[in-house]
Amino acid sequence: MEAFCVYDVYGKVLRWCLYLSQPMDSRPVVWDATNVRRLERDHPERGISRAEVTEALSDVERIESAEVRQDVTYHAAIGATAKGRLLVVVWIDHPAGRFPVHARPAGRKAARRYYR
Repeated sequence: MEAFCVYDVYGKVLRWCLYLSQPMDSRPVVWDATNVRRLERDHPERGISRAEVTEALSDVERIESAEVRQDVTYHAAIGATAKGRLLVVVWIDHPAGRFPVHARPAGRKAARRYYR
């Protein structure tokens, strides 16, 4: 167990937490009508596809973190697509794998954190 400061994807200090060391999650990405609508159709201005979300979550260089809110663990990953586009993807646990609930292009601070 290790105690350290938790940062949001913008580099702002959120809080001090205890984290257990664990490998990155490699379970499959789970899609249904709800998260497809939320990620692709509700935000067409972002231009993010299911394939890009899956690529970002499969990036071997991705950075993952987790935060528990109201008994739900939200996992965040900063990862690159095959074309080099950097995304921030938030997902929750699902019995079949990782269920994306939010995706957006990474900002400058998240990009700096990724490329360190």
